[in-house]
Amino acid sequence: MQNNQKIPEGWSVKKLKACLSLLKDGTHGTHVDVSNGVMLLSAKDVVNGQIILSEDARKISFNDFNSLHKNYHIQNDDIVLTIVGTIGRCAIIKNYDNNYTFQRSVAILRPNKEITSKYLFSYIQGNSFQKELLKRQSVSAQPGVYLDDLSKISLIFPPLPEQEKIAGILGTWDEAIEKLSSLIEQKKLLKKGLMQRLLTGKTRLNGFTQPWKEVKLGDMCKITTGKLDANAMVEHGIYKFFTCARETFLIDKYAFDTEALLISGNGANVGYIHYYNGKFNVYQRTYVLDKFINNIFLIKYMLEQFLSTRIEKEKKAGNTPYIVLDTLSKMKLNIPSDIAEQKAI
Repeated sequence: MQNNQKIPEGWSVKKLKACLSLLKDGTHGTHVDVSNGVMLLSAKDVVNGQIILSEDARKISFNDFNSLHKNYHIQNDDIVLTIVGTIGRCAIIKNYDNNYTFQRSVAILRPNKEITSKYLFSYIQGNSFQKELLKRQSVSAQPGVYLDDLSKISLIFPPLPEQEKIAGILGTWDEAIEKLSSLIEQKKLLKKGLMQRLLTGKTRLNGFTQPWKEVKLGDMCKITTGKLDANAMVEHGIYKFFTCARETFLIDKYAFDTEALLISGNGANVGYIHYYNGKFNVYQRTYVLDKFINNIFLIKYMLEQFLSTRIEKEKKAGNTPYIVLDTLSKMKLNIPSDIAEQKAI
């Protein structure tokens, strides 16, 4: 906090350690994994304000758990804060039943009587606190914040009644956002189901009755490969081109000027599909599909729906997975015979 920053009348400014009755990080020790025990969680299990309890979580013995917590116990309304790796994610502990504990990548904060858990939780997520965390992170292979540095961050807070009102308002917004996010996910699932039915012909649009036909991908468009190799970066200037079907910059001479689907042919993004219309270049391991005799957007949706699964089955394995042109060309799609139905879908 800036020394000259003004705060509202009646508010307080204190170091974090003065607002807590407990500040502790998780275990630093090594523990034997067991199949039936207490979950040992880490920073990756604190996501979007929630503590993720997965069936696949690492587990330690009850003896190890009891030994770790002989001097302190995790309680409801404690706050957990990630302090190693991905720094700054937090959650409030609820419905705790001695069923999990934490590794050292997570700090446990217990507010004292001056500050509520909900207010502190909201404050930690704010820009001011997050910036202070980043200032204090150590520079190493895995960034982290020491408890002593964490404890020195200043907090600004009002009296308890106002804290509760602020936390209540923010909590209402959090609930609204959570409901909206859930609604969006439901809409995505509905669209995915609709796509599945429309793109397989299980659901037909009104007015269309012609049977669908099976066509090889190579028979419904022209498939070529990119022209650039790795040396092109050294030999040419800086202009737009595509690599692995993702946009980047390079080259001053365009090999393509067309409406096309670009499919990554190798690497971690093998099977990635990108639509582009205009001038571009691509690497040799990117396939260019153009001159479609069918609706290009329908084919894009179909490929996005089915191609990744087929490539996963038919790709060539190795240090760098890849799909060959012949395999891609022979892939078959069931498509509407009527162009009008393709456009309607």
